[in-house]
Amino acid sequence: MAATVKLVPLTRNNWERAIELQPAEDQRDFMPSVLHSIAQSRFETSDLYGIYLEGTMVGFAMVAYFSLIPWVTRILIDAPHQGKGYGREALAALIYRLLSKPGVSEIRTTVAMRNATAEYLFHSLGFERTGELDGREIVMRLEVKV
Repeated sequence: MAATVKLVPLTRNNWERAIELQPAEDQRDFMPSVLHSIAQSRFETSDLYGIYLEGTMVGFAMVAYFSLIPWVTRILIDAPHQGKGYGREALAALIYRLLSKPGVSEIRTTVAMRNATAEYLFHSLGFERTGELDGREIVMRLEVKV
């Protein structure tokens, strides 16, 4: 049976491992560092997660809440672990977790215009472009169908 990733809240016990995570060289312009993300979370309502595979942190995810709408503001798989489906698996687990919360009827994200890989990932799990831009990023939304 293939191993599956798990989302584990970031705590005082694992945040230092999280700041060691790095995207591939060609992805570094698409998002701030994990350390920056942790600092940013101090000033907004956010949930931070380590993405684990068999006890090893292979990625990081951040969800911020704006007007009670959850936004997946960061999802990062460490460069040596990319291309193995962990990002998709982690995003699916995050979506499941967020849609299980009372009152959540949509999830949003933004994707850098030049980041076709990230846009494809989000689109493959049901996100659609809203037609809006947030600076130089495309806004995408996953709407709950009832």
